[in-house]
Amino acid sequence: MEFSRPTTCILSAIFGSMMLLTGCSGPSGEELKNAKDQCVSFYKRERASYSEHVKAVDHWMKDGKLVIELAKMKSEDSTSYTQGLCIYDEKKGTLSIPSVFENSRWEK
Repeated sequence: MEFSRPTTCILSAIFGSMMLLTGCSGPSGEELKNAKDQCVSFYKRERASYSEHVKAVDHWMKDGKLVIELAKMKSEDSTSYTQGLCIYDEKKGTLSIPSVFENSRWEK
């Protein structure tokens, strides 16, 4: 079966879109919430003092891993915060906090 050039372009666009949606869409809403909660707990335990508040403020995919940006604040209603990153590797089931020297590798 042979397709005309416009039909081939349309089919390529459809299949390319399907691959993007299924293969690169990242975690589901439930998986994302779970990863954020785990990262917040992990970061509190490893890098925050008892009185500091930590919350997830952004996320993105990089090198097949979920990067979660965290805000460490003096209190829950603080307007300023210190940024931290948490790397969630779903395949390995691991969490990590990059060092100061590794941070730039994981930034947007």
